[in-house]
Amino acid sequence: MSRFAWKSDSSPIRQSGFTLLEVVVAFSIFAVIGLSAHQFLRTIINTREVTNQSNAVMSSASRAFSVMQRDFSHLADRQVRDAYGEPLPPLIVGTGDYDVEFSRSGWNNPARLPRSNMQRVAYGLNDDDELERYFWLVLDRAEDSEPITQRLLTDVEDFRINLMSSDGGFVDTWPDFDNDARLPRAVEILITHKKLGELRKLYSVVMTADANTSESQGNAATNPDDQNGNSEDAETDRRGNRGDSNVRR
Repeated sequence: MSRFAWKSDSSPIRQSGFTLLEVVVAFSIFAVIGLSAHQFLRTIINTREVTNQSNAVMSSASRAFSVMQRDFSHLADRQVRDAYGEPLPPLIVGTGDYDVEFSRSGWNNPARLPRSNMQRVAYGLNDDDELERYFWLVLDRAEDSEPITQRLLTDVEDFRINLMSSDGGFVDTWPDFDNDARLPRAVEILITHKKLGELRKLYSVVMTADANTSESQGNAATNPDDQNGNSEDAETDRRGNRGDSNVRR
């Protein structure tokens, strides 16, 4: 197409505009730039979503291991009774209703409730591949005592417990009838996660004081009224003794 028009006197007149080829080339360049920008933006969004999901999984795993560290590092030598009155050892691995069940000390009591500072805890893997934590509000259970369930971690394919005995070897069941120790020296946690792979943690067991002594101290700490009442009784006795002494004089 010619860009020139002719007057009647045969003098050319220049007209502004684009040829069809120039328009096609411009649209092609614009389409390429738009497609590249869309792919780049889509890549950034996908990367952000994957990163957020990975961070959420890592945070969940970190919280789960933090909870387990508080529990396993405070294993206590305290037997309990089940709902039928039968005694249960301080630590059960591989032979009970849960993957692991044990007594622990150091149960915080910020509300100062009239309860022990010891707690019965259990861990297990449910049918939905979720690692759950169970705990009871009492140590010696009644027939209606039900555990409270906490979901710790999802997408768990396998959950195993290894225990270091007093001779340094590892066993996967407890009580260890080949060993006189009532508690292991350390607890190894093995978790196989669908996204994170195999996770392994080793927690040393802190040998606390006698469980009955610790429980008595916990009950005393959670009953300040009894302490105040004992102090008042002692002060009354002292005053009465002083009064008797003055009468004798």
